[in-house]
Amino acid sequence: MERVLTRNRLTFMTLLAAAALGLSACAGGAPDVSWPGLAASDQLAFVVYNQQVHAVDLTTHQQAWAFPPTPNNNTGMFFASPGVSAEVVVVGSEGPLNSYSGVVYGVNPATGNQLWCLAFDKKGGDRQNCPLADASAGGGLFGISAPNDNRVIGGISLSDGAAYFGLASGRMYAVEAASGKVLWSFNAEHAVWAAPVVDDGTVYVASLDHKVYALDRKTGEPTWTQDLLSAIAGTPALAGNTLYVGTFGSRVVALDTATGDEKWSAPANQWVWGGPVVAAGTVYFTDLSGTVFAVDAAHGTQKWAVTPGGVMTASPALTADALYVGDRGGKLFALDPATGAVKAGWPLEVGGELLGAPIIAGEAILIAPHKGENLLAAYQADGTLAWPFAPSK
Repeated sequence: MERVLTRNRLTFMTLLAAAALGLSACAGGAPDVSWPGLAASDQLAFVVYNQQVHAVDLTTHQQAWAFPPTPNNNTGMFFASPGVSAEVVVVGSEGPLNSYSGVVYGVNPATGNQLWCLAFDKKGGDRQNCPLADASAGGGLFGISAPNDNRVIGGISLSDGAAYFGLASGRMYAVEAASGKVLWSFNAEHAVWAAPVVDDGTVYVASLDHKVYALDRKTGEPTWTQDLLSAIAGTPALAGNTLYVGTFGSRVVALDTATGDEKWSAPANQWVWGGPVVAAGTVYFTDLSGTVFAVDAAHGTQKWAVTPGGVMTASPALTADALYVGDRGGKLFALDPATGAVKAGWPLEVGGELLGAPIIAGEAILIAPHKGENLLAAYQADGTLAWPFAPSK
């Protein structure tokens, strides 16, 4: 059944066409489709889609809980991948239907009960009875705040008891994961569509304003800013002292984490929408032409490039034996990480559109197709369907 989408969203191809004309580099519109966000713990997979978060038991393959228990227009639409720990699942929404208010929730991972919430304007706060992240957001003429796009579009990162996330307004927050208390905030110049990357002392934030910001993890103060001249929608990858960033300038850039200086740049055929992944001295990434690239992590020289499918917007998922990538046509590929060759028995026709990244949970490859028959599906390494999940079944 066709899933309800936010009324004012652009269509996927309209967004691509607009951005090709240079509009997306300065516009804050969200992706058209509320494609599912996906994360997992040892026991549960969390699928974030439309007006609910579904927790699926990885052993029984049944729904453990849904948040909220029934779809709720006041909760609004979810699609950013949640941050997950043993104590809390932190998930962001667009806020009350059509409000673009944005609300973030802390949810008990065992029960699905709400632990806390945090709103970014008065409408979101009033509808969900949530405190405001910024007290001044409740001001304005007659107590009505100025319109702003506070939707949570990018994923949420959890680290050492703190949750880090950005808004479509460009505002970036660090909050206590247990309580939702704001620790600090920072303003990028435009929308943040990517989950922040966190290491011991720094939070790296990529933005549609073309920039990567390195923020002090304790204070949120910037230590450096690097302009990459093109919008960044995917979460960067961190390995050692290098941050790897995909851009709408059709390239992946390696930045020195201490200074932000560019180490090297590797070209793609079209935009790099999803972030890269790094392992064993190799950087893997996809682009909108459907090409998958492997480049040397130290120098950016190309090891191989293959074009097995159609439009690819998501990051790959990597195991010791295979690189998994999906395309908009609903094909899931397993590639040899050393050569890029498609493995025997692949690709799989999974149904729907694979716009978000696969994830590895134990020995299973999990996907959450958009417009598919199943909201979640688990595959074995040989391509066998292990189990599907659909909330209505």
